[in-house]
Amino acid sequence: MKIVIVDDEPKIRNGLSKLLSSRPGFEITGVFENAMEALEQLSVSYADVIITDIKMPEINGLDLINRIREKDENTKIIILSGYSDFSFAQRAIELGVTRYLTKPTNARELIGILEEIEKNIQKPRREEKQEMKVTNLFVQKAMDYISMNYSQKLTLTKISEQLCITPNYLSELFKKHTGQNVSEYIIDYRLEKACQFLKNPQLRIGEVSEKVGINDVRYFSSMFKKKYNLTPTEYRNKQ
Repeated sequence: MKIVIVDDEPKIRNGLSKLLSSRPGFEITGVFENAMEALEQLSVSYADVIITDIKMPEINGLDLINRIREKDENTKIIILSGYSDFSFAQRAIELGVTRYLTKPTNARELIGILEEIEKNIQKPRREEKQEMKVTNLFVQKAMDYISMNYSQKLTLTKISEQLCITPNYLSELFKKHTGQNVSEYIIDYRLEKACQFLKNPQLRIGEVSEKVGINDVRYFSSMFKKKYNLTPTEYRNKQ
């Protein structure tokens, strides 16, 4: 289970990171001292659980949660706050926060909450894996084909021909098992590859675009900005 910690107190965030990273099944994917840093990371990666303070500089915890909820209603959020103000708790409930805990936090209680969240996450994942055994082979083969040919022109028809199934059937399977249609997955895969290429300062933006199979650099920049909220150049400069 992927966990992100956001707290402006070094002692709190370092203590939480040390406590939770030692637990099997818990993976700390980010530890941030402010909401802006967390939002930048969450724009390019996913977290199952976010543990956040409320009172922080620039953007407070409630505003952070509100921004997250604009894009993702499923991430579980736990608030750790030194404030027991009812108005904060009421707003947290409105934003769909899983739990509101006051500091100092009981470590055993926090771990118990996280373990319960993990159970609720793992159950549907296990059920989904059982269902996917029969038909997911086609989806996996489609993904493998995309990973080997992302720099070339790719279409639903071309991929389905490689698998000897109809485009409609592949489209239906792909959407069912990934939550995306094939074209969305291809774009996401290409943009993830672009992030890797952008780490090479010798490559111009146009060259990166071509390497990932997008010949129109303006379209590439537009899609990149839409996904990561940064232009390719801005992303490169942050590395």
